[in-house]
Amino acid sequence: MWRNHAVAAALVALALIGLVGVGVLLADAYGTSRVATNARELHGVNALNGAAGITRAAVAQAVFFSSSDDDAAAAAAVEEARANLEGLAAIPAPDETVAALVSDFIDAGATAVDLADDREISAAETVRQSEVEASYAALEATLGERQVALVATIADSERSTGRIAQITFVSIAFFIPATAIVIFWFVLRRRLRTKENRMRTLVEKERELNLAKDEIIAGLSHELRTPITSILGFSELLLEDEEATPNVRELVQLINGSSLDLSRMVNDLLIAARIDSESLTTTLDRVDLAVEVDAVVSVYSRTGENIDVKVPHLEAYADPLRVRQAIHNLISNAIRHGGDHVVVSAKKTARGPVLVVADNGPGVDTEMEERLFQRFAHRGRTALVAGSVGLGLAISKELALEMGGDLEYQRVDGWTTFQLRLRPYLGEVKAAISAAALEEVPT
Repeated sequence: MWRNHAVAAALVALALIGLVGVGVLLADAYGTSRVATNARELHGVNALNGAAGITRAAVAQAVFFSSSDDDAAAAAAVEEARANLEGLAAIPAPDETVAALVSDFIDAGATAVDLADDREISAAETVRQSEVEASYAALEATLGERQVALVATIADSERSTGRIAQITFVSIAFFIPATAIVIFWFVLRRRLRTKENRMRTLVEKERELNLAKDEIIAGLSHELRTPITSILGFSELLLEDEEATPNVRELVQLINGSSLDLSRMVNDLLIAARIDSESLTTTLDRVDLAVEVDAVVSVYSRTGENIDVKVPHLEAYADPLRVRQAIHNLISNAIRHGGDHVVVSAKKTARGPVLVVADNGPGVDTEMEERLFQRFAHRGRTALVAGSVGLGLAISKELALEMGGDLEYQRVDGWTTFQLRLRPYLGEVKAAISAAALEEVPT
């Protein structure tokens, strides 16, 4: 009889423990789901708030530079502001209220930027001070309230989950004297599941950390571009001052050169993050290599660099922005690592135009040559060279491949040469057919 009662008691205890276990799983899953949902929403609100702040600064910069005599700086500021407005519009809003505020802010910012682009300085400043700042203040206040509310909700969910867990463990402990074996089996099984969950959590955290790293790099790059553009613009304005003393001009050239290096490194980091996230886009069009080289070399000329240019008017089918970034990196690499004589030339081949950046430096040793186009490559255990993060050649190579070309290193007659191969421009119809064929054939 006692055996039957013992079995019945064990079954009842097992059933109760099973119910408690189900309650644990449901409560834990519900609490975890609430925390995860609120955390995702908080992350989105934080991203939206940060992007709005960056966009506000970019709009103000565009309005400011519209009064400048430097058309290039003004155009760059307007382009940067429009890019930030487009990026802000791409971020999903948590609800219709926030979406409406974001839309108002974007509309006001776009109006101010358009007026700045048309050089209607007074009207642009009026719109910025009245409409842009007002809509940003409303958006920031709403997002701030949403952030505070979400943080409080997450904390409350975590406390509730903790209380449920405590009550559950006390309930389980009540049945231990009568069902030691069953509880032991249950605890053992639960421990195994806990370890499995921990392993899954660790793996998920590692994945989230990698994603967060890419997001941080991309975010920092975007945030740094605005002040760097300002520094470059101001330094170029100062270089145009004919009354500046030689000492002042030399200092301004140093500022301009350092800002140029910093801008290039930030662009390299941003492109690397876009390549890793498979979000890099290229717009292929007719490109005049002589025009692109002159645009890049003129920037270095303002910093006092002497570059010998021998580039005829050769047409390539590529993305003008990406070609200019690659040329920028190759010239910067030659100046920092090569000799005192840098030559930029171009030639026409059967496969398409080839842009050559050469210097009379010592070249690259065998050990380094094998890793030349790898990211963050440097010699042995030595530190990276000042003004470099070790991405320039790797990014240039990847950009060339994205456009259907290539980048090669050669040591020719005492000269270190980097040859940027691009696709030839064949006319509107043939170029479109060639672009479609490139998308179908993996590189």
